[in-house]
Amino acid sequence: MDLEWNTAYSKKNRGFFNEVIEIGAVKLNEGFEIIDKISIIVKPQISKTLRGRTKDLTHITNEDVSQGKVFAQAVKEFSEWLGDDKNVFLTWGDGDIRVLIKNYEYFTGNDNIEYINFYGDAQKYCQSFINTASHQQIGLAAACEQFGINPDDFSHHRALDDSLMTVECIKKVFDREKLKGYIHTCDEGFHKRLLFKPYVIKDMKNPAVDLSKQTCVCDVCGGKVETKKKWRFVNQSFRSEYYCPNCKRYLRLCVRYKQFYDRIDVKRSLTEFNPAKRQIKQKTAE
Repeated sequence: MDLEWNTAYSKKNRGFFNEVIEIGAVKLNEGFEIIDKISIIVKPQISKTLRGRTKDLTHITNEDVSQGKVFAQAVKEFSEWLGDDKNVFLTWGDGDIRVLIKNYEYFTGNDNIEYINFYGDAQKYCQSFINTASHQQIGLAAACEQFGINPDDFSHHRALDDSLMTVECIKKVFDREKLKGYIHTCDEGFHKRLLFKPYVIKDMKNPAVDLSKQTCVCDVCGGKVETKKKWRFVNQSFRSEYYCPNCKRYLRLCVRYKQFYDRIDVKRSLTEFNPAKRQIKQKTAE
């Protein structure tokens, strides 16, 4: 499945919201053969007009969406097309499934889409066959080129064509057992994990803050250091400054705590600095 959306300002949310304007999907059998397709234009309700960037990317016009179906009608048609059989949803990256859930929540008051049984991130699966850094998400067109598929055979940034491109990418590296490792049951925990927004911890008194991570010793001699500045929160991390009398070096220790749904990510960095240069900069600024 793939979605296209328009970013509109929502008075209800007091912020910008990605409103679905197109749903496209391809239905496959267990042999990964295409058995049906669907494409639905969705009439926006938050903003009646599309942003210029949305029109440029998708080539969907204001006239197109004005003749579409409102979200509730569109997803009703989509769920009827899916049928009652157990399904596995695949999207390129988890952005589309997040946007779909958010639109359900906004327009229906319910963030649990009951007809999605299992979900898998096709981008993560396909990228496992490509020699790139795991934290760098490869685009769909770039993946096509990696797998010898001509992306120009498809209309870019249209929901149905992007779904077809995703199918072609998976078919190039289809391994049924490996793919199972990327499939998750869409239970309550799945929805909570998917919608959880990671955040940086800013309060030193937060129970998640591990004070042992903020112990400083000289990284050269391993000796004790003198505290020159108490801990304070600066640029998304806790920061303190020290002096090593043995090496005659000034050190700055930064520790960042980031809360994810089921874990805390801790990053430490210890760097040497010259306080004299800092004073010169301060005088120049004055």
